[in-house]
Amino acid sequence: MAQLAPELMEKNKLELAPYHRFTVEGRTYAVTIDRFRCTRLDDRTAAFLAAWESDPGVRPEDDVRSVLLKIGLLAADPGKTCPDEASRLERDCRAAGKWLGTDAARTDTLCLMVAQECNMACVYCYGSAGTYGGGGLMTEETARRSVDWLIRHSGGNQKLALSFFGGEPLLNLPVIRSTVAYAQETGEKNGKTFMFSMTTNASLVDAAIIDFLRTNRFTLIISFDGTPAAQNEHRPLKDGRSSHAAVAPRIKELLAAFPDACGRATLYGATDPAEVLAAMKEIGFRSCHLVAASGCLLTDAPSEKALFQREEERAADFRRGAAAFVAAVKRRDPAEAAQLIKDRELSRIISVANGPFQVRRLFFCGAGRNYLAVDVDGSLYPCHRFVGMREYRLGNISEAEDPPRGVFHQTPVSENGECRQCWLRYMCGGGCAYGNIASTGRPLRPDPAFCRQYGQTMEALLDAAGQLTAEDREFLYENNVVARPSCPLDF
Repeated sequence: MAQLAPELMEKNKLELAPYHRFTVEGRTYAVTIDRFRCTRLDDRTAAFLAAWESDPGVRPEDDVRSVLLKIGLLAADPGKTCPDEASRLERDCRAAGKWLGTDAARTDTLCLMVAQECNMACVYCYGSAGTYGGGGLMTEETARRSVDWLIRHSGGNQKLALSFFGGEPLLNLPVIRSTVAYAQETGEKNGKTFMFSMTTNASLVDAAIIDFLRTNRFTLIISFDGTPAAQNEHRPLKDGRSSHAAVAPRIKELLAAFPDACGRATLYGATDPAEVLAAMKEIGFRSCHLVAASGCLLTDAPSEKALFQREEERAADFRRGAAAFVAAVKRRDPAEAAQLIKDRELSRIISVANGPFQVRRLFFCGAGRNYLAVDVDGSLYPCHRFVGMREYRLGNISEAEDPPRGVFHQTPVSENGECRQCWLRYMCGGGCAYGNIASTGRPLRPDPAFCRQYGQTMEALLDAAGQLTAEDREFLYENNVVARPSCPLDF
């Protein structure tokens, strides 16, 4: 590679678009940060980028320059320069402000805390044993007024959603039933369609409940820690009895009616993530979401020793799972590929492979924007995790005005220096506000453990995706291992 004379070096520094370079098992990749386009690099291009990162005065040979142009790191027009940090920050602030002024940012989903009571005593519960500092069951009147509030404040959104949460929401089944009927009737009168979801520990499920949920097309998340040891130790029943034997048969009944229900396991202490994932697959989950326990704000936070201790092991398991998935695809084994991709994080391989993205993600989720939670008394919170924390109370469903959202209308991508420098800022959106506060004390400052884990996960996904050819992806579509992505031009 060519080297400029010192006096010309500053003037002629090569400008490249922001990117992230990483290596997995000898395979080196570059990801363009603005578009999240990932390319596997040849040895010469990888060597040049390593040199350029130390000395921007080096110049690429013609073959390397051609690669840099092709993968979007170098502008085709010699007179064109990449936007600087200030320009990107201005662009992101403008984009966030524009989005917040649209119907897309209006509330379209309410999480109804129909039961701030629980029949389990999970050791890692962030909701103070499911009471969220208060307790009680939501009345039918409060639930109906919540539906009315959502319809009034949803703007032009025609598709609305109610999520039933707790504690254990099925402790208040009569109110769930009446609220679903009321939402359907009232929604139809107002040109709105409602979708319903629920997070449950499955302990109260019976045939009648399954029929009701199926009739009303519920989406379900089932909280379950997989192995008997983890479930019984971390999710005992309220009276102290073990819960695995009580809930496992009911989960199987639920999965027979809702095969795509997501199983959510909380990793805590010395729990073996591989054993948990295997147990969840064995009981029948097609989609498994393993999440490390976080600190708690409403109650005394678990000690650092009590929180998940096997983060590195989980990351290694994930990398092995990604490699095994690629191997199964290469040998054209659809059954094994389908089994491996039940890990919800691993299932993102194909969406990552179909990059670059068209829209930069400026928020982690809808909390405090298009998603709010309502407690048993009708108070509004940014999301279910904040319920009971009075300092984060936004308002009440009895109030006519849409409450101000404060910090939840700010994005870490533009407000936080760490996020502005992160290669994953437009994929992540700054992390969970609750998790951020629990870790750093600030909603816009990310949890370092989350950042580390997310970065490891994305590098493993990008490496796996980078090994899949067009023929490999077609094999996955044809064998229904993953759904074929829709064309953005289809209407």
